[in-house]
Amino acid sequence: MASPPAFAELTGSDVSHLLTSSPSGRYLRDESFHLERRQRATLVCVAAMWLGALSSAERVCPRTCRCDGKIVYCESQALQQIPRNISAGSLGLSLRYNSVRSLRAHQFSGLNQLTWLYLDHNYVHSVDADAFRGIRRLKELILSSNKITRLPNATFHPVPNLRNLDLSYNKMHALQPPQFKGLRKLQSLHLRSNSLKAIPVRVFQDCRNLEFLDLGYNRLRSLARNVFAGLMKLTELHLEHNQFSKVNLAHFPRLASLRTLYLQWNRIRVFSQGISWTWSSLQKLDLSGNEIQAVAPGVFQCVPNLHSLHLDSNKLTTVSQETLSSWASLTTISLSSNIWECNRNICPLVNWLKDFQGYRVDSAMICAGPKPLLGENVMEAVDRHSICSGAPPPATRSPSGARTTLKTAAPPPTSAVSVPPPTATTTGLPTNESLPESEHDLEPISLHKIIAGSVALFLSVTMILLVIYVSWKRYPDSMKQLQQRSLMKRRRKKRECERQINSPLQEYYVDYKPTNSETVDVLVNGTAACTYSRPVSRECEVLAGDGTWTTSLNLRTTTTEMCLEQGWRLEDPSLLLPTHLNDGAFIH
Repeated sequence: MASPPAFAELTGSDVSHLLTSSPSGRYLRDESFHLERRQRATLVCVAAMWLGALSSAERVCPRTCRCDGKIVYCESQALQQIPRNISAGSLGLSLRYNSVRSLRAHQFSGLNQLTWLYLDHNYVHSVDADAFRGIRRLKELILSSNKITRLPNATFHPVPNLRNLDLSYNKMHALQPPQFKGLRKLQSLHLRSNSLKAIPVRVFQDCRNLEFLDLGYNRLRSLARNVFAGLMKLTELHLEHNQFSKVNLAHFPRLASLRTLYLQWNRIRVFSQGISWTWSSLQKLDLSGNEIQAVAPGVFQCVPNLHSLHLDSNKLTTVSQETLSSWASLTTISLSSNIWECNRNICPLVNWLKDFQGYRVDSAMICAGPKPLLGENVMEAVDRHSICSGAPPPATRSPSGARTTLKTAAPPPTSAVSVPPPTATTTGLPTNESLPESEHDLEPISLHKIIAGSVALFLSVTMILLVIYVSWKRYPDSMKQLQQRSLMKRRRKKRECERQINSPLQEYYVDYKPTNSETVDVLVNGTAACTYSRPVSRECEVLAGDGTWTTSLNLRTTTTEMCLEQGWRLEDPSLLLPTHLNDGAFIH
């Protein structure tokens, strides 16, 4: 019998033969197969659970909010606190129109993927210096329409990647010098509608990429020369609705890229150029709504590329020829609502406007003087009255219809030969000197003003009558009720007066109470002593025998006095009537 081969001598085929032929081999093979399957299933389950956890973490949305992918909207929910269960992978968070009052430290630290945050239209009044720490990737922050009065210096240091920062419509009174330190990527800064009175020097020095700056609707009165230092890329600057009275273009030489400057609705009276330089980048300048009376000739020479100029709603009376020569690059002009004097000084401006090929924002330039031309269109008045032509313009009529004697100013001579000025004729420019004394104070009233006043008066009377009619129809018994109430008030006042009159009269009568002994004396003798008591300062009125009041007795004492004097007697003791005097008078 052959011995079994040794295990070392077994080849691979022999091992596989043993595993397939023997029962123990088959058992080992099945166990290894099941173990491998269990390991694979465990790995699949772990991977599924991990992926599920990640997806659920990304889909977490607060109960009162609305989520759109990685954007969370928690708007108009009257929230007083920031929701805590916001997904860490959120890219945007909107908390507009809520009731958030303060921003605490590290309140957004878990949202390290956040790129924009909207907190406008809340009640935020305090912001911690570390409120925005942990959201370094933030690019847009909106804090407008809150109640912020001041911000710590290091508020925006944790967010150096900001591109847009909106702090408008708050209550900030001042900015700190390091307020915007480190914001080198900031492109837009909104500070509109605060209470800023001054801007610190070099406060924007680190904002090298700033392109838009809004400082409108504040209380700024002056600007330091280096206030805009560092803003080499600024293209649009808003300074409207402040309190500037003087503007010097020398404050803006560092703004080499500025294209648009808004200075409307200030109190600017002087618009000058302090230093001689060329501001070639400026294209639009808005000076409307100020108090500019005249423009220096060389102001606009430093802006050779100016395309749009707004000077409406000022106090300009004329524009010099030198100033008009510097407006050669303009394509848009606005000059309405000024106090233009329609005389020969307006001719350079009128001729320039006739040759102007650009766009006129306003077409109505109204004459503010002289009085005969008041309210007329400048261009029409110049053409109608030939103000700028060599021929004398036609005579104008006063409100009374009489022709007035008018004079024209002599044009400057064009040669060495002197030209005498024209004599006074019946035609010419309307001036106040030529008006007669009787008509000098008369001011012509335009027909449209009369019509407008008549219509306004008619509408006022109609409205009053309509109110009365509606009241009468709606409340027909109101007038009767008012009359009854007034009548009742009168009756009450009358009764009160009668009571006031009757109450002291009753006190004037003597309170007489005779004793038993006095009554017996009266019955036996006919006369007796009587006593009475009365308060301070009471008077007795005496009634004569014929029934008329003749005199009064002023009783000023406070002690008990005797009634029976000089033969006074009691006329009817049983009824206790007043005593009879010797002269036939009765005392009451």
